[in-house]
Amino acid sequence: MRPHSIRATLLPSGDYRLVVPAAVVWMMTVVGLLAPDAPLRALAAIAATCCGASIFAIWRRWVRWPRIWVTVVVAGLAAMTLTALVLRIDARDRHPLSHTDGKVRVTATIRDDPVGLGPAGSERVRVPVAVDGLAGRPVPPTSAELTGAADAWVDLLPGQRVSVLVRVGVPRGPGLDAARLTAVTGPRLLGRPPPHQRAAGRVRHRLQVLAARALGPEAAGLLPGLVLGDTGALDQRVRDDFRAAGLTHLIAVSGSNFAIVTGAAVLAVRMLGASPRLTAVVGLAIVVGFVILVRPSPSVLRAAMMGTVGLLALAGSRRAQALPALGAATMVGLLWWPELAIAPGFVLSVLATGGLVLWSAALRDWLRDRRVPRGLAELVAMSLAAQLVTAPMIASLNGQFSVVAVVANIVVTPVVGIIGIVGTAAAVIGAVGGTDQIAAAVADLMIRALGPELWWMIACARVLGRQSWATVQVPAGIVGAVMVAAGILAVVSSTLVAIDRRERRLHAARVGVGPVWHHGRRE
Repeated sequence: MRPHSIRATLLPSGDYRLVVPAAVVWMMTVVGLLAPDAPLRALAAIAATCCGASIFAIWRRWVRWPRIWVTVVVAGLAAMTLTALVLRIDARDRHPLSHTDGKVRVTATIRDDPVGLGPAGSERVRVPVAVDGLAGRPVPPTSAELTGAADAWVDLLPGQRVSVLVRVGVPRGPGLDAARLTAVTGPRLLGRPPPHQRAAGRVRHRLQVLAARALGPEAAGLLPGLVLGDTGALDQRVRDDFRAAGLTHLIAVSGSNFAIVTGAAVLAVRMLGASPRLTAVVGLAIVVGFVILVRPSPSVLRAAMMGTVGLLALAGSRRAQALPALGAATMVGLLWWPELAIAPGFVLSVLATGGLVLWSAALRDWLRDRRVPRGLAELVAMSLAAQLVTAPMIASLNGQFSVVAVVANIVVTPVVGIIGIVGTAAAVIGAVGGTDQIAAAVADLMIRALGPELWWMIACARVLGRQSWATVQVPAGIVGAVMVAAGILAVVSSTLVAIDRRERRLHAARVGVGPVWHHGRRE
């Protein structure tokens, strides 16, 4: 295969206008979160100066716009991103909580569900909070991370305001948290959580109760994770099997969750004859409701942004809008929530969505041209595109490359949609009334009907994930990512060359046989 053909295959044509801006915002956000304060200010000033000088040169007609527009866009976005981060860092450093030592009583609002520090059932949890009161006086809200005893914090809902005596420490890792708080006492509740969070908490709790009543222990812990990203009751062996088989993304709130739920709603609305724009509006409303149900944490908002990419494309009735929508969603998410730039889930979601947008359709069409059934071609194309693009990042995080990930995702995909749609419906229906009423009985039947599908997923993860050759160990960090990326690129390029050579030989054989056959006919 000629070099330009390989490049065209690896980098398909498309609307890449927002890719460079998104990459600049992402890179500058990472630099802003990791760099010391003084170099960050200097870099922001340099970027602003470069952008201003370029605009001045265009205004004086010393240079024309087509020659310098890249510099203006890159420098302008870099200056904007870094300046916004400098302002946020200044606000964090000036906050009274950043200058507090020892013990103090704070009032705070819980921002996300408590997460166990260790395996399920651990004795301590980590809780993201927004502190708005310090030693009895109000202060501007600032984010912090609180750790405390599981039995005191695990049942609290996002949006709940509490008062608690804490010990203030230095924040853990990069980010915009003002402090790390260790609870000395249990929380004193101040009012009730917002109504929508109480409703979401009821749905989540009722699904756990009904799943435990209708299914075995492993399946009962898996169902809330697949439907709502709630892995609190997930068996550790199942968790390990899913990780080894490359299926961990299914038990976290991801773009696939939103695609399944909104996809079912979109299909129903379209079947009723709604226009693409109305269908997109309904889909966005479903996304908002699903965000509330599964909690508006950074990972959930990241998945919601990725899930709206297809809906934005649908509103314009053009698939070509998917890539610009992905770039726009990435920039908005990073500017609104800078910590997403170093969140592994956000990186994986963006990479997977980009892989699907760029390569899944072409790969599907290539498979269908070779008489692969449409459904199988879709599954293989989506799994290959997502898994190959995200493999380097997964290797850098876990220090391993899953050999069976593509196969595992293909074999479980047929039941993922069923579990997502039926499970979500069962969760909502089951939350109506008491556990002994008709709605709970209907939800119980729906959950029992998912038993074979859940068994299939657990069995696939166990069989594939426990093979000695299922994963290949690589160095963690950037070295492992480069190794895996180079290996994938080499394999893909050599495969493209081999396919091209084979097709050339077949074409030459057909061209050679044709004249001989016709010559024989004339004789």
